[in-house]
Amino acid sequence: MSETKNESPVDRSNFLRLAALGGAGLGLSALSGCGTKSAVTEKGRQGYVVAVTHGLKDPTRVMLALVTASKMPKGDNHIWFAIDGGEICKARQAEQVTSPLFAKQGNAAQVIETIRSQGTGFHI
Repeated sequence: MSETKNESPVDRSNFLRLAALGGAGLGLSALSGCGTKSAVTEKGRQGYVVAVTHGLKDPTRVMLALVTASKMPKGDNHIWFAIDGGEICKARQAEQVTSPLFAKQGNAAQVIETIRSQGTGFHI
């Protein structure tokens, strides 16, 4: 049998050099997309959104969201009751939500009244 040698024109140093250049090229192309300075903004509308996604089965998380919402700075703030959080909006359900971690704040109904007095929007 005769041995055939395939002489590759690319040796180890050339391969490493090409790999480094290729990686640098990918990095530069990724960075070029990150440098855009245009942004979509609404002037004069700044605020926060708090989502209440837990219900009667997890009162501590409900109270955490509501107490957080009560401490938001003034602005275009909104609270969304979604998933299990919607059951708190039913008649007399918020009075049942209390947490030992938020005993000073009372029940969820009291915190909701505090938040409403601040002008925060409520959505279900």
